Amino acid sequence: MSRTIVLAIDVAAEPSTVHEAVSSTSGLASFWTPSVNGSTEVGGELSFGFTEAPVDLQMSVVASGRDAVEWECGGPWPDWGGTRVTWEMAPSDNGTMVVFRHAGWSADVPDTELGSVALTWAMTLQALKSYVETGVVAPALG
Repeated sequence: MSRTIVLAIDVAAEPSTVHEAVSSTSGLASFWTPSVNGSTEVGGELSFGFTEAPVDLQMSVVASGRDAVEWECGGPWPDWGGTRVTWEMAPSDNGTMVVFRHAGWSADVPDTELGSVALTWAMTLQALKSYVETGVVAPALG
């Protein structure tokens, strides 16, 4: 049985603003990590670099629409291969409700590791909120 990290955050920004942030290399570099390369088009490959990681995180873009963006991890990060990251955006009274999922985690992944990944994603969502609400570039990771 696989496990899924699910997080949600309400942001004071239009869905189109959030979509631009999660579906463009410049947007992703503004709130997640400044080292983003590749194509955000469906079928494209993205590479995310992090200061303390020995290799870049590779993601394939499997969907990119007005309401959702989805990537699949092909590796080489341990336990990430085959997992899927989805950013869903829907209008809310405040602006946009962002529902984030990182699905496909093996039941063999220790809770402590999955919890650490969930915490990192939570910090990343908070950085997304800050970026789309203020326009201030401040990546959560580097």
